[in-house]
Amino acid sequence: MQWFDPLDRLIESLNKKGNNQNSKPARYTELHQDGRLSLYFNSLEEEQAGMYTCKGNYARNVQLSKSVTIDTIIAITWENAPTNQYPILGEDFDIHCQVRARPSPSVDWLFNGEVIKTNNHYIINTYSLKIKNVQKSDDGVYICRASVQTTGELQERPIHVEVHIRPTITEFTKPIDVIEGENADIRCNGTGKPPPVITWVKSLTQQNLSITDRFGVDPVSGILTITNVKREDSGEYQCMATNAAGTATATTQINVIIKPKIMEFLNKTVVEGKSVEIQCKAFGRPPPKVSFRKFTLDKPYADGAQSEDDRIIVRNEPDNMSSDVTIGILSITDVLTDNDGLYECVAENTGGVAYMNGHLTVEFPPSFSSTMRNVTWSWESKPINLTCEAESIPNATIRWTLHEQKIDNDAYIQQFGNGPISNLQIRPIDRRYYTHYKCIAMNTHGTRERMIELREAAKPGELLSVKMAEITATTIRFDLQPPIHPDLPVTTITVQYKEELHTWQNAKNKTWSIGTLYVIEGLKPQTPYDFRFAGRNEVGLGNFGNFHREITPGRTVPKDPRILTTPGSEYEQSPYNHQYELSWVTPPDNGEPIDKYLIKYCQIRRVAGEWDVIQETCQSIDVKSQRTRQFLKDLKYDTFYIVELQAHNVMGYGKPGYVKIRTAREPFSIHSESTGTEDYSNAGDTCKTGVAITAAVMLLSLAI
Repeated sequence: MQWFDPLDRLIESLNKKGNNQNSKPARYTELHQDGRLSLYFNSLEEEQAGMYTCKGNYARNVQLSKSVTIDTIIAITWENAPTNQYPILGEDFDIHCQVRARPSPSVDWLFNGEVIKTNNHYIINTYSLKIKNVQKSDDGVYICRASVQTTGELQERPIHVEVHIRPTITEFTKPIDVIEGENADIRCNGTGKPPPVITWVKSLTQQNLSITDRFGVDPVSGILTITNVKREDSGEYQCMATNAAGTATATTQINVIIKPKIMEFLNKTVVEGKSVEIQCKAFGRPPPKVSFRKFTLDKPYADGAQSEDDRIIVRNEPDNMSSDVTIGILSITDVLTDNDGLYECVAENTGGVAYMNGHLTVEFPPSFSSTMRNVTWSWESKPINLTCEAESIPNATIRWTLHEQKIDNDAYIQQFGNGPISNLQIRPIDRRYYTHYKCIAMNTHGTRERMIELREAAKPGELLSVKMAEITATTIRFDLQPPIHPDLPVTTITVQYKEELHTWQNAKNKTWSIGTLYVIEGLKPQTPYDFRFAGRNEVGLGNFGNFHREITPGRTVPKDPRILTTPGSEYEQSPYNHQYELSWVTPPDNGEPIDKYLIKYCQIRRVAGEWDVIQETCQSIDVKSQRTRQFLKDLKYDTFYIVELQAHNVMGYGKPGYVKIRTAREPFSIHSESTGTEDYSNAGDTCKTGVAITAAVMLLSLAI
């Protein structure tokens, strides 16, 4: 007997010699001892289904056969049904679920426990569920359910669907300027689902900047960091935001700003009256603006001609060799010596400012210093220097002549210095040396001459005028007019004075500086005095002359005191509310010492344009003679007073001095919580404290 497969191919027997008993084929036959021939399937496969026939010979010539049909049943198998699938928002997507089974299975879909049917949003295909125009709400778990009615088998396949969103770039740095040598951060922020990873490349080289020296990329925040920016970093850069749904790109331009650098600013020399151009070359990106400032000026020159001096013009020109270079030009026509000096070139662009100094030297012929004296004085063979100072560039050489002749072989004339300062030392032993000397200064641009006269000086003559201005029992004041001496002015005036019957050998002297008060004190009352005067200059004290005689009056009451007030003011304003500090100058005592002062003060008010004294408010104070100031207390605030001050000696009271005062306005108030009223009692104490502090400061100042 033998078994044949559906294609009528003989199926080998396991009992056949040569077959390995340990390695069985997919199908085989086996002959049993009782004569049965069995057909075995080692692992039944779907393609092995069909009709199998057993054939045999009976009595060697009778053929017998018997067929059997084998049907295979295949369990539900998930062939293309990933458990995680990712549609993209806004696009159509097929959720794959390919099922194999025998007999063929039926497949349906469930979402959120409900059976899905074909509609405007879903289309059920043989091996997939198509979602049209995917939305975020399509996120979730879909059930692919397969069943075989014949066998009753039922299986479900959960498929997790996560809607992905293509990346978009939401924040991006527009073309940016960065400064060479500094650090820069360029932003690129993207959104999407899942969150995108940010990468950067340089468009020209396609370098991955996350692994490039000096560059750093944060894949989450998207910040591109450039450390120590170099000028070759200029160019276009591309930011890419990538996730499972795709890639979004954006490009930006990085412009590297190169700080300005001054390449050349040379010193210049020009002759007075000529024209000059001072150039300053500066490099930078963008090309810098160049300006100029003279160090003696606060502000730089403006572009173009200067409004206050149109000889000076500033302009900028591009360099023909490099677009990053600016040539600043400062033009000056009809150059003056005032244009000489230090200049500052300033180059500026958005990256910063650069400075460099240069000097303009203006050469000019000699000119003589305005401080030079045309006349110099000497006397009594005193050696004297005639000084000649020439200002010029380059420095002038100086020589001297006398009567148009070079000065040689004169032991009494010697030259020190040949320029720019030269002194001619002269010892005038006789009148021949009192004459004119010529200073000659010379440089490459010209020659200048100056005559200096040496004159013989003399002591001052008599005063032009002597008048008695004021006399008391013990003092006298003169009005004096000193003699006129244009080059050696009178510096002091000395007076000798004596009583009429005394000799000049016993006279007293007093010396005043010119322009001070010419006052003599300590005279005797009712006494005739003789006075004579002499002026002094550099040469010495002149002869005494201008004889004058005066008789001092007898003893009498003191003169009226001079109260210290503000010039031009109708009244004095007190800084205090309830007091005023009165100050005065001690008056002449007229022969008897002052022993006290009387101060009288009264309230006044203006009536019909005149001041009216309120008699019932008057008060008086006696003050010791040593004092020259006194506080008037317990005054009313914001009130006018008239104050009289009289000096007293044994002869009586002198005439009074007057002053009007006004106290300060209403004082600050201190609220009393116990009474609920305004308390002014401490206001005077505040003033007293201020006075005490002022007095302490004054004493400290005097001590120092």
